[in-house]
Amino acid sequence: MERLVKCFKQVFPAMNTAEIPAATQEATSAWDSVAHVTLLSLIGEEFGIDIDFEEFAEATSFAAILDLVRARV
Repeated sequence: MERLVKCFKQVFPAMNTAEIPAATQEATSAWDSVAHVTLLSLIGEEFGIDIDFEEFAEATSFAAILDLVRARV
């Protein structure tokens, strides 16, 4: 979880670390399509996983991404 928070912090530096676990794409104005690609690419590199298109579309919150990472690592 700590490594995932670090990835979010790199993409969303203005976000408070305490609010990252509750982050969603809908509630985070800076989480646009470019940020989404950047975030998931960074997470893929950090954890050594490939995220396919279907997973990409479903990874719209910290919780969903955490579940994805846990399932793949």
